[in-house]
Amino acid sequence: MSHSDPELSQVLQSWRPELPPAPQFRAAVWARIDRAREAPWAAAALLARGLGIPVRHFRWALPLGAALALVLAALAGVGVGALQGSLQENDRMAAAYVRTVDPLQMTAGHHP
Repeated sequence: MSHSDPELSQVLQSWRPELPPAPQFRAAVWARIDRAREAPWAAAALLARGLGIPVRHFRWALPLGAALALVLAALAGVGVGALQGSLQENDRMAAAYVRTVDPLQMTAGHHP
């Protein structure tokens, strides 16, 4: 059920808020954008100074170091996976060998 007042609808359709323009709004927005762009590098610059690395070199070294760490982590994961698979294969082969030489293991599978 709709209760519409035609006079109220007309007033609402014609109403436009009149806000005074903010002084220096555009300049303030761009200043905030520039500060946001530089914010991550402020911490990087502090770390670079602590390590004794010039900041201009640290800007490209940081992403390079992160990529290198990611590659090393992936290689370590592959290595650990291969080692785990090898250990499981060794255990399987050892159990199969024991079943062939241990008389108790040979007869264990033949119970009625």
